[in-house]
Amino acid sequence: MTDLVMTFPLMRGGGMFLVAIGLGIVVGGIGPRSWLAPALAAGAALGVVIMAVGGATKLIFAGLGSPPLYQWIVLGVAFLVEGYLVYLVSDRNEFGTREFWMWMLIVVAAHFLILTFSHGPLCGVLAVACMINAVIGLRTSINFQVFWAIDGVLKVLIGASMIALTYVAVD
Repeated sequence: MTDLVMTFPLMRGGGMFLVAIGLGIVVGGIGPRSWLAPALAAGAALGVVIMAVGGATKLIFAGLGSPPLYQWIVLGVAFLVEGYLVYLVSDRNEFGTREFWMWMLIVVAAHFLILTFSHGPLCGVLAVACMINAVIGLRTSINFQVFWAIDGVLKVLIGASMIALTYVAVD
C-alpha cells in the first residue's frame, strides 16, 4: 500500500477535490433540478480552494514526496481531453436536458480513466463505476437526478478512500 501511495502523490489532493465536488453533485441530485449547475459549481469551487490552500501549505503532499513530471503532464492531458469532450457534448445536446447531464457524467468519468496514470488505480475504479451509472441513466426513464446523486456519492466515497489511503500508508 505504501508503494502505491508513494507512486501516486497526487492521490491525496485528487481525493480532496473529489470529496468536495462529490458533495456538490449530491446536493444537486437531491435538490430541485435548478440546483444542478449551482451545486456543481459550488462543489468545484470548494475543491479548487482546497487544492490551492493544500498546495500552498504543502499539506496535500505531506509525507508523499513530489509527483514526477509525467504525472503533471497526464493531469494536463486529462483536463484538455475533458475540455474538448465538454465542448462536444455542449455542441450536440441542449443544456439542462437529461442527455446533456448524463453525457457530462460520462465525459468526467472518461477523464478519470486518464487520471488513473497520475492519481492511481482508484481513479480507474471510479471511472468505470461512474460510466456504468451514467449509461444506465441514459438508458432508463428513472429521474436522472437519481443517477446524478449516485455519481456524487461515488466521488465522495472513492475520494475519501484516496485520502485515507495516503494517511494510512504514510503513518
